[in-house]
Amino acid sequence: MTPANKNLIVRIASAVVLAPVLAAVIIWDRPEPMTLCVQAAVIIGLVEFYWIVLKDDPAWMRVAGVFLGALVGATIAWPPLLPFFPWVLVGCTLAAALLHLFHFGDLASAPARTGMMVFGFIYVPLLLTPLALFKRLPDGVDWIFLSLTVTWFSDTGAYAVGRAIGKRKLYKAISPGKSVEGAIGGLCFSFLAAVLAKFWYMPQLGWLDAVLVAIPGGALGQMGDLVESMIKRGYKVKDSGWIIPGHGGILDRVDALIFCLPYIYIYARFVFPL
Repeated sequence: MTPANKNLIVRIASAVVLAPVLAAVIIWDRPEPMTLCVQAAVIIGLVEFYWIVLKDDPAWMRVAGVFLGALVGATIAWPPLLPFFPWVLVGCTLAAALLHLFHFGDLASAPARTGMMVFGFIYVPLLLTPLALFKRLPDGVDWIFLSLTVTWFSDTGAYAVGRAIGKRKLYKAISPGKSVEGAIGGLCFSFLAAVLAKFWYMPQLGWLDAVLVAIPGGALGQMGDLVESMIKRGYKVKDSGWIIPGHGGILDRVDALIFCLPYIYIYARFVFPL
């Protein structure tokens, strides 16, 4: 058996095990299980992120970044803490700056490492936590499934169309394998996900809603994929982690989703009710 085929079997086995668990958490009546799962994913994602971008910092410094980022995520995810979010973000930003001020290590890279620690507060918890916030909206379960399928269909469509007819490179410096044709195909598949949602489990979704959710959401997902590729290529790593057998790390699986989620949450929360 070739390494590629072996890896494919591992990927499928991981998906078979994890998909029912994820579905059960999503459809659970109470929002707390989803919130706890998202918080766990935030912590794992922060570990992966800081072990990449803060590799020159001591381990305790990276752990401190994970703690601060998890604190930021918790204030967003749990409604009683939400009023404290601006002050928590300010406090964590000051803490990141002071940590590097008094333990700067290589002085030339200290400002950049400080900035990456603060960026981690935004990149992982702030962008991923809307997945938990959906559970507190009417039809929140439907919106979660729509967000996931828009992202997954886009990724699958971009890969399939790119492999079939891809000619022009989309962004060679960041991701040489992606093509313009694949990106367009991904957007078409994103819209297909919205169409399936409309005829299957979201009849309340209008045709204009389907377009306004799927096309910008799919485009943002593709850009999220490119952003993570930029980070990994800049720090010369192949995968963000290893926690999901055959798939890599949490960030490798949610890189597109975390760019798509905030947009769809804002649309569901503020635009769709109108």
